[in-house]
Amino acid sequence: MHINLLLLVSCFSFVFSDSCSNCVNSGKLWCLQNSQCGDTTLACNTSITVPLNCPSPPQYGYDDEFMRSEIMVLTTAAQNENPQLCFNNQIPTMKLYKVTTANCSTVYNDVTCVGYTAYDTKRKVISISFKGAHGQDQIKEMTDNCVKYGLESYYTVTNGMIFKCIQDSFMLIWNGGMQADLRYLKYKYPSFELWVNGHSLGSSLAWAASAWIVNIGLYKPDDMKVVVMGSMRISDYNFAAWHTQTFSYNFHILHRSDPVAHTPTFVASTNTTLFYPKTEVWYNNYMNQGDPYQVCQEADGPFCSGSVDPKATQYIDHLYYFNIDLPGWGHAGCPMNISAYAQP
Repeated sequence: MHINLLLLVSCFSFVFSDSCSNCVNSGKLWCLQNSQCGDTTLACNTSITVPLNCPSPPQYGYDDEFMRSEIMVLTTAAQNENPQLCFNNQIPTMKLYKVTTANCSTVYNDVTCVGYTAYDTKRKVISISFKGAHGQDQIKEMTDNCVKYGLESYYTVTNGMIFKCIQDSFMLIWNGGMQADLRYLKYKYPSFELWVNGHSLGSSLAWAASAWIVNIGLYKPDDMKVVVMGSMRISDYNFAAWHTQTFSYNFHILHRSDPVAHTPTFVASTNTTLFYPKTEVWYNNYMNQGDPYQVCQEADGPFCSGSVDPKATQYIDHLYYFNIDLPGWGHAGCPMNISAYAQP
C-alpha cells in the first residue's frame, strides 16, 4: 500500500510538471495556485513562465541528518589549513589526500582559492570541497570581476554559461593539482562515489567543478552527489536547466535570510539573467536539529528563500549553517562541542 501511494504521488507530480512545461513552452503562463494554463489575462497571484520553475520533486529525498553530520563536516573542513583535524573529530574514517591552494587574484598576493581531495574506504566515497572567500579583498575583487567580465560558455555538454571569474578561479585550483589528485584517487578507487561540496565562494567553485568533471568525462553524473550551501547564482538559465537535468542528486541549501539569495540577478556586461538550478532546500529558522525545512519544487523566483524581503536579509545567516558558525568551527578543527559555535 505504501509503495503504491509513493508511485501515485510520483506519477501525479510528473503529470503536473509535464502539464506546466507544455503550457510555458507554448508561450503561455502556468498559474501555480489553480494549476491552470492561460495568457497574460489569466488572473493569478504567482505565474510560472519558464519550464525549470514547473513544480517537481527531486529525484532523491533530502536527508537532513546526512547533510548535518557528514556534508556539513566536509564543507567546513575546507576552512582549516589541515582538513584532517575536522575529519578526526567528526568523521574519523575520512582521510585527507591533498590540499590545493592557488593565488586567484591579479591584485593581491594573499588572496587564494582553496580546495581539497579526500577519501573514505568505509563509505566508498571520494570527496572534493572548496573553501569560501576569506576576506573583504577577495569578496570585492570577485564581485567586481563577475560584474566586469560576465558569463561565458566553457562546455561541450551544454551551451549554458557561468561567471568567467568563477570558472577561472576553479581552473586555477584544478590545474594547480586537484585534477591530478582526483584522477589518482579515481584510479585507486574506481567504484567510489564522488561528493562535491562547498560554502559561499566554495559553493560556486563546487558547481563549476561538478560541471567540468562531467564535461571532460571523468565521472558520470549518476555517480556524484552535489551539495552546496550559501551559494549565489553563478549561471544563466541554460546552465541551470542542464545542471538540474544532469545531476540526479543535486541540492543547494540556503539559511533563512542569507543575502546571497538576493544579490542582483542581471549582468549587464553580457546581458544575462542569472538563475539557480534545482533543488533548493530552505531553512527558515536557526537550522537546529529537528527544525523544519522546505524542499523547493521550483528552481528560482518568489519561492522558498525568494519569499524573503531583500531588505530583511542578514549576513549572519550566511555564516551560520545547521546552527554552527561555519568558518569559526572549521578554523577550530570542528570540535565535538558544537554548542559553543551556535548562532547568538
